[in-house]
Amino acid sequence: MEHNIKIFTDFATPYLQKAGENEKADMQLKFDHSLDVFENSCNICKSLSLPAELDETARIAALFHDTGRFPQYLKYKTFRDVDSCNHGTLGARTILKHKLLSHLPRKQRNTVLGAIALHNRNTLPEFISDDLRICTEIVRDSDKIDIIKVLIPHMQNVRPENKATLMGLPERTGQVTESVLQEIQQKKQVSYLNMSCLNDFRLLLLSWAYALNYKWSRREMLKRGYVEKLMAQLPHTSQIQSLHAAIMEQLNS
Repeated sequence: MEHNIKIFTDFATPYLQKAGENEKADMQLKFDHSLDVFENSCNICKSLSLPAELDETARIAALFHDTGRFPQYLKYKTFRDVDSCNHGTLGARTILKHKLLSHLPRKQRNTVLGAIALHNRNTLPEFISDDLRICTEIVRDSDKIDIIKVLIPHMQNVRPENKATLMGLPERTGQVTESVLQEIQQKKQVSYLNMSCLNDFRLLLLSWAYALNYKWSRREMLKRGYVEKLMAQLPHTSQIQSLHAAIMEQLNS
């Protein structure tokens, strides 16, 4: 994997160097996030005892999953796909354009590209290969676990420089969007499109308890105390507090 880490680092470094003074922290965040998602994928793969090639394919997909974030942020100055472009699709296209994974066998490379293109979809297509589904699910879980870690401190101390990381959503104390609340009450993954404030984003992160695919991921969300930390940032209403038991039941399943 060292060769793949070098390829990713060599690709991302010029973006970090080109970033303006106000952009460096956001670019560095995505670089560090990519390595942490890779680390999470290694732990999930170990827990699953996958065949060697599939194990390697999932880890490579996790490492490169946010390749599209670098050209996206350079051009649009945002990580919000709805205001710019689909970073999953852009990532797959960027890898092909720069031939970053040309050293991989065609089948393995196509699976990696498919997982990158699909990792940010709200739901996965029904008719995809088993290998692609497993790789994409590993990337999605690995991504979610690290995203929550990154966002919780940014949501605690909201500052102007956090705008890109928090997708430009405003802090509206005590407010939540009804459609977002309904989605999580129905034990669904909240849609990004329904968010209008930071409390909605907090609920979206909590709703990922219902979207995690693997036991390692659910245990990790519990172990890191994500539920309690996010609940503490939300309005202390009966509707919000009533979500806790169902989320904990899901994570303990």
